[in-house]
Amino acid sequence: MISNYEEKLLKTQEEFKTLVDLVSHRWQGLEIHKVEENLFRRLLDIGLHLLELHITKRGTGKDKYQGNLPYHKDDDWNYISIFGKTDIPRAYFWEKGSDDNIHPLDGILNLSEKHHSYLLQKWSQLIAVDSTYDKARNVLNEILQINVWSQQMEMINKDTGICVDDFYKNNPPEEESKPILVTEIDCKGVVMRKEGKKEKKVRLGKGEKPNTKKMSTVTAIFGIERNIRTVEDIIKQEIEEQKPSDNIKSFKIIKSSINTPKPENKKVRATLKGKEIAFERLAKEVELRDPDNKCEHVALMDGERALEKLTKKYLPGFIIILDLFHVIEKLWELCYYFCKEKSKESIEWVKKYLRMLLFGKVGYFIGAIRQMVTKSNLSKAKRNKITKILNYFYKRKKYMRYDEYISKGYPIGSGVIEGTCRSFIKDRMELSGMRWSEEGAESMLELRSVKVNNCWNDFWDYFISKKRNVLYGNKDKEAA
Repeated sequence: MISNYEEKLLKTQEEFKTLVDLVSHRWQGLEIHKVEENLFRRLLDIGLHLLELHITKRGTGKDKYQGNLPYHKDDDWNYISIFGKTDIPRAYFWEKGSDDNIHPLDGILNLSEKHHSYLLQKWSQLIAVDSTYDKARNVLNEILQINVWSQQMEMINKDTGICVDDFYKNNPPEEESKPILVTEIDCKGVVMRKEGKKEKKVRLGKGEKPNTKKMSTVTAIFGIERNIRTVEDIIKQEIEEQKPSDNIKSFKIIKSSINTPKPENKKVRATLKGKEIAFERLAKEVELRDPDNKCEHVALMDGERALEKLTKKYLPGFIIILDLFHVIEKLWELCYYFCKEKSKESIEWVKKYLRMLLFGKVGYFIGAIRQMVTKSNLSKAKRNKITKILNYFYKRKKYMRYDEYISKGYPIGSGVIEGTCRSFIKDRMELSGMRWSEEGAESMLELRSVKVNNCWNDFWDYFISKKRNVLYGNKDKEAA
């Protein structure tokens, strides 16, 4: 009598023969893209049947159990694979009046506690960390014709995201080989969802904003070679290749030239748990990367006082550098009080005073601008704004020793963190209509970092192994 396994094997072999015939004969008149699509759909069907064949061959796990519980019954587990849905028959051992029970096959196959396969979870999140859950759902449905609900993907994201910190702790970085170890820190707001019952308002009150943001602390750490260049090289790159914009805030970061040293072994992270947590993680990373303090340590930031204080607390000995990007932004802002916007004169003005700052003459620069204000006919309001900008430079001039930094080949612009805030935070967390719970946002930021840091597959191997230990660690011994 033919067995269930043999019957499935023969059926799958016939399906494959039919597919070969279709490709060789009946589909010969089709356009190639139609053949490609038809072939893919048929291969998914064959993949599902081969998976079912494998499941049948593995049995129910009844003969694998070595514990003391009596056999109770067989029941099915609905398994959603990348090929489609199928049932996995499993033997169930349980004794009346006992709290112990076991499906031995669950641990043998390492089934997820969710019905979706780990591979399907992994692929769904690979899409979801870059787009909305709805879009990820549509992509999976279009390609695999599997409908994973958005809420299910969000639950998978939260389940995996909480394991990211442990993954990083259990996979320490290699020691830094470059002469300079750089950290960059910045903050970026994430729009939060209002919890609890919402009050319907006709209109917002004075000063009220439609959405509440919670600040995420974004960090980057990397090694880099010395960047030997002159003041004129920097001016050419940052000013001559740059065009002033109507909106100062949209000032762009010019990409590094081919010969500019590139950051290596870069790791970026972001958290909503507070600046202290972010700095604690960063300090640990520094300790692991440079245990013998062989590197020169540089911290680039935008001049925020809280970040400055935490850098001194958690990263003692780091040379704090005021990011040149923010300095140039302030220069353009000052420039437009004295020059016509987008004029050649404005470009020359910024070049002149940037050159002064790059040569370390911060005090001369502040004095020169104050003299210009005194001789001008600017309104009191404009004078106050200029004074505010000058105070920004005065309070941070000890972090503006650019002549020293340039001579040592240090990076002076935080292009890495600016790009990270834009691509890592804004491009996902600020998609149209996005509103986050704190838990959901933290999980997304964590899992997104795994992809950005190019350790996606390693993380999923770690996550799956950890889940196996949690779900089946004590029960694996009872199954052969």
